This record gives sequence, C-alpha cells and structure tokens, in this order.
Amino acid sequence: MRVRLFALVVMAFLGCMNGVAQERVARILDTVSMEAVTQRYSLMLDSLAVQVRMRPADTAVRYTPLYFRMFAPPTLYDAPLEQAFGVFWSPSLPGRMVSLPSLGDYAGEGRAVVEGADWMLMRTYADTPWLIEATEDELEQAGGIEEEVLPEMPAVAQLVTNEMAVDLTDDVDEVQLVVRRPNFWKVKGDYSFQLTQNHFSDNWYQGGDNNYTMLALLTMEANFNNKQKIQWDNKLEMRLGFQTSKTDEKHKFKTNDDLLRFTTKIGYKATAHWFYTLQVQAYTQFYPSFNANSDVVSSDFMSPFNLVVSLGMDYKLELKRFKGSANLAPVAYNFRSVERRSLFGNFGLDEGKCMYHNFGPNITVNYSWEIWKNIKWDARIYWFSNMESTDIEWENTFTFTINRFLNSKLFLYPRIDDSSENYRRESNGSYFMFKEWFSLGLNYSF
Repeated sequence: MRVRLFALVVMAFLGCMNGVAQERVARILDTVSMEAVTQRYSLMLDSLAVQVRMRPADTAVRYTPLYFRMFAPPTLYDAPLEQAFGVFWSPSLPGRMVSLPSLGDYAGEGRAVVEGADWMLMRTYADTPWLIEATEDELEQAGGIEEEVLPEMPAVAQLVTNEMAVDLTDDVDEVQLVVRRPNFWKVKGDYSFQLTQNHFSDNWYQGGDNNYTMLALLTMEANFNNKQKIQWDNKLEMRLGFQTSKTDEKHKFKTNDDLLRFTTKIGYKATAHWFYTLQVQAYTQFYPSFNANSDVVSSDFMSPFNLVVSLGMDYKLELKRFKGSANLAPVAYNFRSVERRSLFGNFGLDEGKCMYHNFGPNITVNYSWEIWKNIKWDARIYWFSNMESTDIEWENTFTFTINRFLNSKLFLYPRIDDSSENYRRESNGSYFMFKEWFSLGLNYSF
C-alpha cells in the first residue's frame, strides 16, 4: 500500500513541477524505473524503523529522506514560499538544529529533488489551503521531525526473581607466566668405538706400521648463532687408538691414531654468506708414540703443540645435503713448540730449539656431504705457508651407516710438509705422507 501511495505522489509531484524542475528530476530518475525508486524509499523507511528499535536510549538518530514532506501531515514550510517569491535562502542559524530539508542543505541531484518537492508543495498551498494542519514554526516548537518520527524508546529491564550464587574459584587455576630467554646455542656430539685396519706410508711423520687396532673417537660441537650478526663455532676432536704389533717386541700396545684438536672461530656477518672471522686452531696428541722395536719417543703430549691464529673472511654454505665453510685468512700466526727435551729440533724446529713462530696466509675448509642416504663424507682441508715452507693436510672420513648404532668408517689422510729435512726420506725424496684406516664398530650421535 505504501509503495502504491508513493508512486501516485511521485507522479503528481512530477505533474505539478514546472518544466525546469521536471527536466532536472527526470534526469535523476531516468536510470531507474518508478518501481525501483519506490522500493528504495520503502527500504529506507524500513531501515529507519530498525535503527529506532536497536539504538541506545541516549543516542539520537537523524534520518531525513528527500521525500518525507510528501508523507508527513500537510505542513506550511518556509522553503517553498521563499523559493516561489525569489527570496534568497541561507542555511539555519548557528546553533539551531537543522531538522527540515532546505535548499542550503543539498547540492546536485539532491538539491534538484528538494526544489521539485518545494514546487509541488507550493501548488498544494495555492490549490488546497484547507488541507494544511500546521506551520514549520509550530513543528519546531513541538520538537521537530526527530521527536515526531523517532520517539524515545523506554529501556527494557529483565527482572530476575531467583538469584543463584555460583562460586567458580575451585574451577579456575592460577596461570604462572614464565618468560624464557631464547637459546642461541646448539650442541651436538658424535661418539664412536671402532675396530680398525691401518696402513701407513714408510715416511709417515709420526711413525707406525700396518696393523689391526681399536679406536675411540669423540667429536663435540657447541655453536652460537643469534640469527642476526654474530656466530661462534666451537669444535673439539679427540681420537685415540691402540694397536698390537707382532713385529714390535718391546711394546705390547702403542698408539696408531692420536689427536687432540680444538677449533674456535667467531664471525661477524658481512653479507648473506660471508663473515669477518677470527679463528684459532690448537692441536697436539694424548699419548707418546714409539717407532717399532725402539724405546725412542717420536712424539708426545705437547710435543709438538701447534697453534694457528688467523684473521680473515669465512664463507658458509648450507644446502639440503651439503654443509661447509671456507676460512680465507691473508694473515695468520703459526706457533709450534716442543715440551720433551729429546725432541728439540724436530718437527721443523732449528736444531736445539723448542719453539718457533712465523706468519703467512692460511686456508681452512670444512665440509660435510651426505652423498647417499647412508653414506656421508666429512673432510678438512688445511693449508699454511710462510713463503718458505708449506703445510698441507686433507683429512677425509667416509661413514657408512648400517643402522642407528652400527657403522663403518674409512679414513684417508694425505699430508705434505716440507718444513723440515727430517721428513724427507732418502729412499724416495718426497715430502708426501699418507695414512689410512678402515673400521667397523659402534656409533652414537646426539
């Protein structure tokens, strides 16, 4: 019913307007049908009713549809009279609530609709003045459109006759918040007890003969990485093996592999893979070693002791199956000392001397490559030169995993050291040395 009434009013509205107003209003409605306009206005009124029901008691809702004067009780408004008599129109005075649409309240299409409505109201005032029930001033004194359309809604209170006291204290546990600092350290280790088969070249610098032995290996790492700039890697390697030899009548047991080495390097990140790095390597052996059928000690704990301090750049690369680092140091300090007096002058030292030191470039490469699911290759390449002599080492450990606790290892260790004439064998005149062992045993990693 409301939609039909509105359609009739709009049609009468268009018929009462002059040509200019009809053209302007028609331009507004030419994109939509009359039915669409009436449906839109009906929805606007429905929305207004919903807002009235849902608004809080202390909140005012202003809603002024452009066509409301055609549905409100017939009222004598000021705007149609001033428009018809050409009186200049200005907005309401400051502080006065604008509750009625005027020419100053709209622009563009909205202003055209208001002007058309004013022409229709003026025609109504002239033709049927007996229909007018109130004036705009009386409407303002009565409270305006807001009071008529949106009356105050009383607050609805629900009364509870029976109140139940519920104690939830026993059902609520106290939650203690514990703040933990992030742990930037990563610790890992590898323990191994192996049965080995060894082969030494005739000029191996620590001596030795071919045999079958038992070997214990321990590798521990503690690495710090704050995920920003600082990385600090620490690695402790210990290898100690004993052998029995049928050809050695003076020693029932003697060492076949003996190493105590500690490596630490601290780096400051320069790029994604490069670090400014200070590296320290220190290594010696645990137990004295003897040549076959001899009581002469060929090497001992702290005899020799080697210390290499290098400053340079470290490149790190970590892939799915490969992890490695290469430390390139243009400047390195190399120190070597001998504690046992009988070994003074050996291991590249001048005759009668117990220590020496020099400077030169150093390269140290460490990598771990998982060649296959159960085959792993760990290697260390070391190179140092003081521009007079060169020391090159390449340690290769191939691990063949059988199960979690059982594996076999193949160790290949070529070495070149021309720092002393004592390393040169008159039989072959070479500084090249080689060591190898193969083992099968127990292994545990964490």
